[in-house]
Amino acid sequence: MAQTHEWMFYEVMWRSWAGRAQVPYPVPWWAQQALRRWSDDFDAGTYDSKEAAFASNALYRYWGMVGVKDHRQESLVGQAGEIEPVYDKYCLSFFLFDPATGVLSLPQLTDGGTVEQRTEAPHLPVVLTTFRTANGVEFVQRTFATPVGARQRDAVVTRVTVGSPTGQTRDGLLCAAVLPAGPSGFQRHDRNGREITDRRLTFLRYLPGERRVETNSGWGPVFDAAPEQFGVYGNPEFSTDPDVYVRHSPFRDLVMAGKLSGAAEAQDQVAGLCSAVFTWPYRVAEDELMEVDVRLPVDLYSGSDDLAELRAAPADALEAANREFWTDKLLHQGVQPELPRPVAHLTDLFRQARSELLILSDVGEIHPGPTVYDSFWIRDSSVEATACSLAGDSALAERQLGTHYPLKFNRGGGRIGPCAEYGFYGGPHEKDDREWDSNGQALWAIGRFDRTSGRSAAFGTKLYTPYVVDGARWLRDNRDGFGLLHSGWSAEHLGERDKPHYWDDLWGLAGLYEAARLAERIGAPEVPELWHAFDDVKAATAASMRWVLAEQRRRGAWETYLPTGPGDVGRLDSTMIGAAAYFHPLRLHMGSKLGDDIDRAARFTLDTMYAHFVTGGFRHEAAWNAYGPYLTMQLAHAYLLAGNPERADALLGWVVRSAFPRTQDRAVALGAWNEQHAFPIASDFQEVPDRHWYMGDIPHGWAAAEYLLLVRDILFFEADEDRDPHLYIAPGVRPHWVPDAQSVAVEDAPTLFGQPFGYRLTHDAGARRVSVRIGAAPDGVRFVYPCRFGPVRSAVADGRNLDVTGFGDDVHVPAGTREFEVTYA
Repeated sequence: MAQTHEWMFYEVMWRSWAGRAQVPYPVPWWAQQALRRWSDDFDAGTYDSKEAAFASNALYRYWGMVGVKDHRQESLVGQAGEIEPVYDKYCLSFFLFDPATGVLSLPQLTDGGTVEQRTEAPHLPVVLTTFRTANGVEFVQRTFATPVGARQRDAVVTRVTVGSPTGQTRDGLLCAAVLPAGPSGFQRHDRNGREITDRRLTFLRYLPGERRVETNSGWGPVFDAAPEQFGVYGNPEFSTDPDVYVRHSPFRDLVMAGKLSGAAEAQDQVAGLCSAVFTWPYRVAEDELMEVDVRLPVDLYSGSDDLAELRAAPADALEAANREFWTDKLLHQGVQPELPRPVAHLTDLFRQARSELLILSDVGEIHPGPTVYDSFWIRDSSVEATACSLAGDSALAERQLGTHYPLKFNRGGGRIGPCAEYGFYGGPHEKDDREWDSNGQALWAIGRFDRTSGRSAAFGTKLYTPYVVDGARWLRDNRDGFGLLHSGWSAEHLGERDKPHYWDDLWGLAGLYEAARLAERIGAPEVPELWHAFDDVKAATAASMRWVLAEQRRRGAWETYLPTGPGDVGRLDSTMIGAAAYFHPLRLHMGSKLGDDIDRAARFTLDTMYAHFVTGGFRHEAAWNAYGPYLTMQLAHAYLLAGNPERADALLGWVVRSAFPRTQDRAVALGAWNEQHAFPIASDFQEVPDRHWYMGDIPHGWAAAEYLLLVRDILFFEADEDRDPHLYIAPGVRPHWVPDAQSVAVEDAPTLFGQPFGYRLTHDAGARRVSVRIGAAPDGVRFVYPCRFGPVRSAVADGRNLDVTGFGDDVHVPAGTREFEVTYA
């Protein structure tokens, strides 16, 4: 049954939406989408009523994000420029009012106007929202987050300029609204009670002397310039009639009376739907602008000294400092892919994904999202830390793996379900949901970062005892009677939690492999013990997979595929996406670590998935009933490593498009991915499922990390680091990427060999020649260039002819080569 405030919010939203022709109301974009295609079906497993699901925004979780690197709280930016500090109890939105005509112009309801939104630049987390009314008034809103004052506390600054694009004189009121509901919803209240985001505004007050708003017990917006008018609205009579909120609102007062109430304080103990509006007059003409700056104190502020510190720096200085920081960080530090004009947008998105991971880092903990996923998972963070280290943000990766992973290492003597507590990596998420993949992920990430850091850093040595060796022993000792990891719910995309999943075993193998190799590198005595554990898990996993494959053949299955686990024989659905991890990120195909037959089956599984579950992107209808952006990237990466760059490129194309979805000519997201991409948004409402779907956070840190790793490995990736170390150059660069005389390049990129690598590849289409100049390169590492332009005719390295027979399109180049040329047919 819906709680009172959930029911009230639902009623007020749809009544305001239905009555928008008479009195416009800033109904958020996500609520509009839900109301335009309403369904009483909802996720009853998560919510206890349709109103609770609606108030939680369960279907359309799309927004932009701004934040400060390594600070705790992010702020969301809605499609109309609404700003929602995640843990504060309000949302700030701007609109225009013309007192002469009584016309209220809201960017949420364009009414003949237009709204455009973009980031100021791909490397700048600054959101620009441009709203132009039907009668030719325009405001541009610039929103960014920045540290302020000596203590470098968080604040969001939003700067709104009003102008007349036609040059005609225009006057009216610029208005700012403080509302309870924001881009993420009104209140997330689910059955498990663990994920509650309560945005109810039960008390709202404006303090004119301080030009500051109080929201419940916290601080709201602080205005640089005092508003001319204001009005604060609530429910003083404790009415349970939803029409009270529709009739008694600042928007109705402006339309009907042309002015606001002037009240400075209000309460609403029924639904928490207090609201307020503040106005500033403008008169603009050609080359004239009116500007209002507002500061949102995102961090903890209290007292007059904090208010003075928040206001001390001019907004111009804060904006300039923000631009300087991100420009230096993302354009001059870390990996800088150089891609030709047809695919230059991939570099832009690479930088944006880096910024999102840096913002999602909370003092070294990378969180996979800003709201419901704003906490630390071993699983997500292992991929995120690895991506950061290979993109050049090694300090963040080192802090996460070296400081925060040990804090998640359990030392108790109790039990977690069927498993021992001691030696298990995980906090509440991993323990409560039996996420048995976490030990393999921790060991894998530690081992990979030890390789990248180089021997002189001794990163793995510092963590080896107890975090590596005892974490490996946990994998050895906590398995079921078949030698596999127990049933659990390591990731909801794998299927049910009461079944075992090969995903866990694959991660366990990769973690044990890295642990054994680390032990070899540092000369630890446990090398035989760790290899024995690896071999034991390998034998059990391979035997189980062979049994499943044989059983499916016995039942008459004509397609070869590895299902999500041994308890799902014959289950041909999208949960088999877990098998993509065999290739990426685990590289178990290198050296056929589970055997040639399993390797072939894993390759066939990719093709089975592609045939059944790819329509542009990967459709995960078995668990999410939505597209999976990061799952699409995993599949693309698996194809890249498995030697099918054509399919990798096709999937990458969908990934890039899905980062910038639009509906009704409005930008829905600005270069980021949800955990799930809803079918209605992906199709501009041409496809609306007949059952509910699941939506996670945006930006999704795991997805951002997958993109960084995919683009990086398209440019180059390492192979066989421990026996015959070599490096693939431009393995995923497609011919249409590189027009005549254009280049692909990367400089001083970190590698798993502990030394940087760089190269420049230039295409001469007329001569049918590719020239590659090697920059920095790891010692003793040979190169392989898979020529994608055509059959290889000849190759020359440093003036010496190379043997190109018997290798197909692969050109094998000796270690130490500085330059080579390849001609193709």
